[in-house]
Amino acid sequence: MTPQEELTYWKSFIKLKPHEAVKRDMLEDWISNRDKIALLDSDSLAYNVASFWIDKEHNIEEMFQDFCEQRQNIILAIEESGINVVDIYHYFTTCSNNFRYKLCKDYKANRVESPVKKLARKLVSYTIHRMEELDWAFWSSNDLEADDGIAKYVSNDNAKNVITVSIDKDLKQVLGAHFDYYKVKTGELDVWDKPIKEYRGWSFTSPQESYDMFLEQLAMGDKSDNVKGGYLIGEVKAKEMLEGKTNFGKLLAVARAYRVYNIKDKDGICKQKTLKQYQKHKGLKTMSNDMDRLRKNVKLMRL
Repeated sequence: MTPQEELTYWKSFIKLKPHEAVKRDMLEDWISNRDKIALLDSDSLAYNVASFWIDKEHNIEEMFQDFCEQRQNIILAIEESGINVVDIYHYFTTCSNNFRYKLCKDYKANRVESPVKKLARKLVSYTIHRMEELDWAFWSSNDLEADDGIAKYVSNDNAKNVITVSIDKDLKQVLGAHFDYYKVKTGELDVWDKPIKEYRGWSFTSPQESYDMFLEQLAMGDKSDNVKGGYLIGEVKAKEMLEGKTNFGKLLAVARAYRVYNIKDKDGICKQKTLKQYQKHKGLKTMSNDMDRLRKNVKLMRL
C-alpha cells in the first residue's frame, strides 16, 4: 500500500482513534510535498551485491557499478508511486568502536564470519572511496551503525521530508515513510519460467506504532543480534501482552517479563505465581539485576 493509498484508507473512516488520527495527519503532511530525500541503508544492498558476485570472476569496480544499478532500480520503484527523489544519502556501518559492545559483550556474538561478509565489507570500503570521488552524500561513524545514523537524522524533525529505504526490521521504529527493498516472490513466472519478484515496498510508521514496535522487540529480544528478551516471550506473546493496555501499562508488562526471566518452573505453574516465587527465592538483588538488563537492552535496541 503506497502512502497515498494508505491516506485514502484512513480518510474513509468517519471517526478514528486518537493515534490513528495522528497517523492520518502525518501521512497528509508527508504527501503534501512530493520532493523527498532517500535515506538508503546501504549495508544490505552491499551484502546483496557481494552474495551475487562471491562465486563469480569479478573486480571491485564491477561490483560498485552493480551496487549503483540496484540502487537506481530501487529509486525508480519509489518514484513510480509519484514521489520525486531529489537526493540520496547513503548510510554505511563501518564502526570499529560500536558503543553496543561496551554495553553487552555478547552483542552479535552469534554471527559467523563468512566470505560473503568479507567481500561485502571490501565493497563498502571501495564504495565509500568512490562516493568521495563522485561527491555523493554518504554517512559512516566509528561508534554508530547505519540504522543509528538514519534514526538520528529523522528524529531531527525531518520525518516529513525523507523516506527510510531499508530491509532492516529495526528501522521500522523510525517515524514516517519506509520503502523496503527486499524482494519477494509474487507467485507468477516470467517468460523464462523464473519466479517474478517485487519489492516489499511501502509502509508508514506513526508515533504509537514506533512505541509499540520498540516494546514488542524489547519484550522478545533480538535473536539476530544475540540480545535476550523476557522469559519465554516470542513474537505472538509480545503482541498479546501489550494488546489493550495504555502506554504505561505496556511498559509495565515488558518490565514484568524481565522480572520473571530465567525462572525454571518444571511444574508449569508460572502464570500468576511466578512473580511471587521469584521474589521469594531469587531475592530483590537479582530482581534489580534483571531491571538493569532491561535498561541496558533499552539502550541496545532503541534507535
